[in-house]
Amino acid sequence: MLPTFVIGLREGLEAALIVGIVAAFLKAQKRTDALRWMWVGVGAAVTICAVGGIALEIASKSLPQKEQEGLETIIGAVAVVAVTWMVLWMRRHAHDLKRTLTSSAGAALASGSALALVGMAFFAVIREGFETAVFLIAAFDASTSPAAAGTGAVLGVAVACAIGFGIYRGGVRINLSRFFRATGVVLVLVAAGLVASSLHTAHEAGWLNGLQEQALDLRWLVEPGTVRSALLTGMLGVQSRPTVGELGGYLIYAIPMLLVVLWPRTWRLRPRHAAAGTAGAAAAVVTLLVVAGCGGGSDSSSSGASSGGGRTVKVTLTDSGCPASLDLQAGPTTFEVTNDGADAVSEFEILDGDRILGEVENLAPGLSGKFSLTLKNGTYTTYCPGGDATERGQLTVAGAGGGSASKQAASAVDRYLAYVDAQTALLVTRTKAFADAVKAGDVEQAKELYVPARVPYERIEPIAESFGGLDPAIDARAGDVPAKSWGGFHVIERQLWVRGDTAGMAPVADKLVADVESLQQKAKGVELEPAQIANGAVELLGEVSKSKITGEEERYSHTDLDDFKANVEGARAAFDAVRPLVAAKRAALANRIDARFAAVDEALSPYRDGNQFASYTTLDKPDTRALSRAIDALAEPLSSVGGIVVAHG
Repeated sequence: MLPTFVIGLREGLEAALIVGIVAAFLKAQKRTDALRWMWVGVGAAVTICAVGGIALEIASKSLPQKEQEGLETIIGAVAVVAVTWMVLWMRRHAHDLKRTLTSSAGAALASGSALALVGMAFFAVIREGFETAVFLIAAFDASTSPAAAGTGAVLGVAVACAIGFGIYRGGVRINLSRFFRATGVVLVLVAAGLVASSLHTAHEAGWLNGLQEQALDLRWLVEPGTVRSALLTGMLGVQSRPTVGELGGYLIYAIPMLLVVLWPRTWRLRPRHAAAGTAGAAAAVVTLLVVAGCGGGSDSSSSGASSGGGRTVKVTLTDSGCPASLDLQAGPTTFEVTNDGADAVSEFEILDGDRILGEVENLAPGLSGKFSLTLKNGTYTTYCPGGDATERGQLTVAGAGGGSASKQAASAVDRYLAYVDAQTALLVTRTKAFADAVKAGDVEQAKELYVPARVPYERIEPIAESFGGLDPAIDARAGDVPAKSWGGFHVIERQLWVRGDTAGMAPVADKLVADVESLQQKAKGVELEPAQIANGAVELLGEVSKSKITGEEERYSHTDLDDFKANVEGARAAFDAVRPLVAAKRAALANRIDARFAAVDEALSPYRDGNQFASYTTLDKPDTRALSRAIDALAEPLSSVGGIVVAHG
């Protein structure tokens, strides 16, 4: 709310000052005829700016996700340029603004040109209006609460208009230099946050793939989901885990601009001193943030050595693929996987035959992920889909580390396997009913049974994914597999919602039933360890952030929020199974994860529609951003669990 209030106040006051000063001058000159023409210019400018802002926002919403990110980058960049120019111009002219404007208005009156007065008012308002529209759109895109942001903007403009009216009536006197210096500081920090946000959206749009390494870990200060985080991120643009590019952009913009705004007019700012001051300030801020980033982070450590007694193995993905070979000792191990600029490779898996033991996926260049396992003696395959040299490598494990599982670990596995058994039974029963409706040609009944059939599958999806080809057979989306081999839920989904019939779907429905029955049988004999259960919980949240939150999963029925909820429920069940192991070592972390699960449920509750959820199409970008942040706030502590429980397996 504060950023949009300051934007509305600052930009609105600039326009109000110009209009108010000119109007007061015309009133003193008793030129009401010219005053009417001035208001014509103001009205035309306001109308054009409002229409332009609305059109820009509508155009943004109509674009696909990636193109939206690109347009947000452009809007953010334009907003930063506009506010920079405005801050510098007002610093230079605030002290003699009234004299300059009255002189220009007097010259226009002397020449008898009403058009000149219209032009003065029009260009003053349209300039500020354009800057305001672009800056507010950028601020709204970065906001999680459109209501608060909108309220702030309206209040800011209202206060600006009141001050402008007071100036017109002659009853308000303000020190413009001090006012614009104070608001300039706030705007510089907001604009610096937009610089960082624009660099982030540029990466999301695929325009910037460098400098994506994490620079600092400020999660202890900017804790996701807290009021403090909302204030620091919303007001100052401070992120919990800024990348090198985002942090660099923030500092490179903010430090020189703050020097310009705060430097007293009576002091001469020499280039040599300015450069030295900028460098010194930058060094001080970087040092402060580094110290801050190093502090308070012990509770979120996830290395095997510190949290679970095992080792950490770092794996780097390149366009070549996986490391050709890895030789490790048996025992608890956490794999930390980083994408070192690879565009074609974004996934790392460890396979035992066809079964996936552990994986990280969707690692864009510069990103990293991790999973934990208790490695046992043997030879395994590492798999990096898309690698042009070593798509498959070899992992050789020697020694006899690990030993037998503890009683607590065995109890955790038993709890989770009981949950999986119940969900696969429910999946088979509901899928059969769904398939019967499809084969009977009952479109409405099939639509009604579609979501209930998918819910148990979404809760245990990591189990299905561990069996190689079962997951794509059941759950592949269009384009995930060759068209001739595409089957499962989403083929039928397209037929029901796009074509409105079930023609040709009987064989697909029968194959789907056979596949879920196969999953049920395979799941009965699956061997798990606590770390794999914890990894599965993190994978389910990844499913949410990867596809459910973007609307890509249920692209025909738009029932993504039901999948979202089911994934969260499955993650909750997985965590509950291993929670006693976590609580025994780090009770505070277990309690924090409980609170974050509750926060996700609360974030989802407004979208519940009876027993199901509202259509994904009813969500706008602030809605999806708020849900994403709730998931990120949960995923952050949950990602530590695998490293904590791995030694129990």
